[in-house]
Amino acid sequence: MKLLSRRDPDRLFTPQKMPSDSMLRRFLRWLNAVGLNLHPATSGCGTCRNYMLSLETRACHALQPDFPVDVIYTWVDGADPIHIEKRAAFLPRQENIHENAVQAARFRDNDELRYSLRALERFAPWVRSILIVTDRQRPSWLDKNSDKIRIVDHREFIPKQYLPTFNSHVIEAYLHNIPGLAEHYLYLNDDVFLARPCRKTDFFMANGLPLAYVDWRKRRRFGYSYTKTPHAMSYFNTLEILKNRGVRTEPGFITAHGPFAQTKSNAQKAFEFYQDIIEGFAKNRFRTTSEIAMYCHALPLLLYEQKSLVPCDERYYYVQTRRKDRIAYYRAILYSRADHVPPLFFCINDVGDEQDFRRCRNDLRLLLSTYFPTPAWCEADKRRFRAAH
Repeated sequence: MKLLSRRDPDRLFTPQKMPSDSMLRRFLRWLNAVGLNLHPATSGCGTCRNYMLSLETRACHALQPDFPVDVIYTWVDGADPIHIEKRAAFLPRQENIHENAVQAARFRDNDELRYSLRALERFAPWVRSILIVTDRQRPSWLDKNSDKIRIVDHREFIPKQYLPTFNSHVIEAYLHNIPGLAEHYLYLNDDVFLARPCRKTDFFMANGLPLAYVDWRKRRRFGYSYTKTPHAMSYFNTLEILKNRGVRTEPGFITAHGPFAQTKSNAQKAFEFYQDIIEGFAKNRFRTTSEIAMYCHALPLLLYEQKSLVPCDERYYYVQTRRKDRIAYYRAILYSRADHVPPLFFCINDVGDEQDFRRCRNDLRLLLSTYFPTPAWCEADKRRFRAAH
C-alpha cells in the first residue's frame, strides 16, 4: 500500500482497487483475518458478553458530576541535545536495560501532543487544568501565556535520588504527587486522541469512581505472552505480586491503551500497596522487564478487586505506525468520523527505528491534520504551522 501524499488528503477516504478474486487472493484474505484476530495491536476493544451495566450504573451515567477534572500528559523531546547527552551519560550505569527501553521511538516527538491538545479543546472543554510532565523541557510551539496549561518538571514530584529518569514506569508511579493536582484526573500519553465529544461520566461515575476502559480480547493476553517487552512483562509481574500478597485478581482483562481515569486517593492507596516494589525499581533510569506499569496494570487490577474502579467497554483503535496495513486503519478512523460513529478515542503508537518512521511520518501527520485541522488556543505558532502543513 503506497504512502499518502499531504497534497491529496481525500485519498484517505478512497477505497483501494481490489485485484481479481483468485484462489490466492481468497487464501490471503483468510490468512489476514486470522492474523488480525491474533495480533495484539489491531482493531479495537469489543464488548464483553459477560458484562452489562446495571440499572444503577446507567442512572449514574445520566448525572453529570461537578467535581473538577485535570489532565496529565507525559511528554519528552528526545531530539533535544541536552536530553540526548543526559541519556548517554546514564546508559553505561545500568546493566539490565531492555532494548525496547532505549529505542528512538520511546523519546521521539512527532507533534502528537499538539494534536492531542486540539482534541482535548474540542471534545473535553470541561477539563480544569492540563499538566504537561517533562524533564526540564517545554514544547517550542506552546503559548507561554496559556493559563490553563502548566509545565510540571520531574523534580516537583519524583524523589531526587531517582532523577534524572528516562523510565516511564518510575514517572507514572509518582504522578499522584504532583502539587495542585485535582482529586479526579485523566492520565494520557501524548499519542492518545479523543475522537468525539465526551462528558465527565465517560471517565468517572457520578459518585466519583473512575472507569477503566478494558480489553477482553484473548489475543491481547496472547500477544503479551510472546512479546516479553517491559510493558507486557509488567502485566505478569503485577499478577504475581497480587497472588503472593493474597489478592484475588481478575486476569480476564487488560486495560485499553487510552485515557486512564483515576483519583489521587486511589493512586495513593495503590502506591502504598506497591511501595516496596516501586522503590526497588525506581533506581532504574531505563525500563526493565522486572517492573510494573501503574496505570496500565498495577492500579486497575488491584482497584478492581477493592471495588474502587469500574471496568467499562468501549470501542477504540490502537494502531502501531510500523504496521504495513496502517493506512487501512487510518481510513477506518476517518470513515468513522465521516459516518458520525467515531470511537471515544484512538491511539497511534510510534514504534520501530528511524528508518521505519521515515516511511510513515507523512501518513501519521496527514491523519492527525485531517482529523484535527483547527489549531488549539495554546499554539503560539498556529499560523505558521498551518501554512507549513
